[in-house]
Order: sequence, then structure tokens, then C-alpha cells
Amino acid sequence: MSKTAPFFIMLLALLVPVIVPAHQEGAKFSGALIDSLTVHHAHIEDEQRLNFSFLKDFENDRGEKGGFSTSLELAVDWSKEFRWGSEILIPLANNGADGYGLMDIEVWPITYAFVNKPETIFTGVISATLPTGDKSRGLGGENTGLGLLFFLDHASRNWYWGVNTEIETIVSGENETAFEFASVVAYSFIRDTGTAIAPSNPSQKFVPAALLEIVSESVLSGSAKGENVLSINPGLSLWFPSSGWAFRIGAEIPISKDKNQEYSILFSFGNHISWGDIF
Repeated sequence: MSKTAPFFIMLLALLVPVIVPAHQEGAKFSGALIDSLTVHHAHIEDEQRLNFSFLKDFENDRGEKGGFSTSLELAVDWSKEFRWGSEILIPLANNGADGYGLMDIEVWPITYAFVNKPETIFTGVISATLPTGDKSRGLGGENTGLGLLFFLDHASRNWYWGVNTEIETIVSGENETAFEFASVVAYSFIRDTGTAIAPSNPSQKFVPAALLEIVSESVLSGSAKGENVLSINPGLSLWFPSSGWAFRIGAEIPISKDKNQEYSILFSFGNHISWGDIF
């Protein structure tokens, strides 16, 4: 068993017994604002999420094929108005013959919602990528990066539209600047929305949603300058409002000439449990 496996097992054992409303307690966001596959939501809440990616025909720098990655996302809301918070993303992967290992951790010390309404949220994020991975094992670049991100959520009854933009520059190690744009459109099958805002905690047992993402990653400078990967990500979400747990499954399908793998199968699950209810 991986040295990191007990950490994930303990985390899940801690979270599973907790029953909470759909969004974090006190949050008045539209129920149509779902958590997507790879596009990050703009609304700020306490969050616990696990992501899994199974790579088809992935090839690392040493020509080894096949890959699997996991990432743990933990977010905290520092204000009662869900206005500002912080987040950490801890990725682990098996991208070759050397087994499972830690990749470069990403920290978002400041996330701030400039617009914070039930159906529209616009958030800015400052990020730092830390050189915690081992480059010799294909698990990181051993570089430190700084980034600026903007997220937009907008809902209209059952419909949801989300946008992410990110620019990141390597400030130590190999010089590189990259830009990412991602967008998602989703439809949640929430009953009885009519012309009103979709309820934050629908009365139905589960809420299915269909979603489609478009993700573009472009390298603006550095040794890989000019590389551009464009992907479409269809998927499904299944949300259980009474407990708050949501499960998502989909695929990442590169449609550009540049690509990191043939395709990926994506799976994730998570919740917005208040940290005060856990500790």
C-alpha cells in the first residue's frame, strides 16, 4: 500500500458519517451551480474533494506508457458571507515504472469573490505551485510557479455556465509562462424551478446533471512555446442534496494536434461540509 493511502482512508472515514445540507450551511447559492469535472467553481465554500484520472496512451519523458493520477482538494471559507477563502490541491500520480508519488502541490492562499450573488459569482485567485514532486520520476518540474486565476459562475434556473482563466509563470527553474481557458455548460434536472432561482437544497433524493467542458492550455514562452492542447470533456454529475455528496464521471478528449494522452477517464466525488462540523 502507498504511504499516502492511509491519509486518504482516514479522511474518507472522517467525512462519510457527516450529513449536511447540499451547499455549505448558510450558503444561498443556486442549486444549479454544480461542481464540474475540471472547471473550478467560483463560489467559495468549505470543500473536500477527491479527483481521479485514468490516462489512455499517456507517454512520459522516458517513453513509459500508461498513467493514473489522484488529487485531493481542500478549501476553506474564512468569512460568514462566503466572500474569501483559501485552498490547497495535493496531486499524486503513477506516471511510469517508479510507482505512486507526490507531484507539485498547488496552494491558493487568497480566493476572493468580487461578485457574490446566488446566481452569479466572480472570483479572483492568487496561486503558488511548489516544487514538491520528483522530476526524475516524472512527478513534477521541480520549479516554483506563481499564477493569477479568475473564475465566473452564472446560473439561470436549471442552467449553469462557468468560466476559468489562468496565467502562470515559472519564477524559479526553467522559464515558462502558460495560459489556460476553460468553460463548462451544464443542465441540472432540478424539479419545480419555474422562473425562480434553483433551490440550494432541492427536496428530491438526487439531482442528475449533464455537462460539457471545453479546455484550452497554451504555452506562451519557454522550451514548449507554441504548444496548445484543446480538449472537450463530456460528463455526468449525480448530486444527493440531503447529504451534500456529489459524484462526477466523464472523459477528457484532446482534439488538437498537440496532446498529452489519447484520452482520460475522469471521476471525482466531494462535499461542502463545514470544517466546524468535522473538528
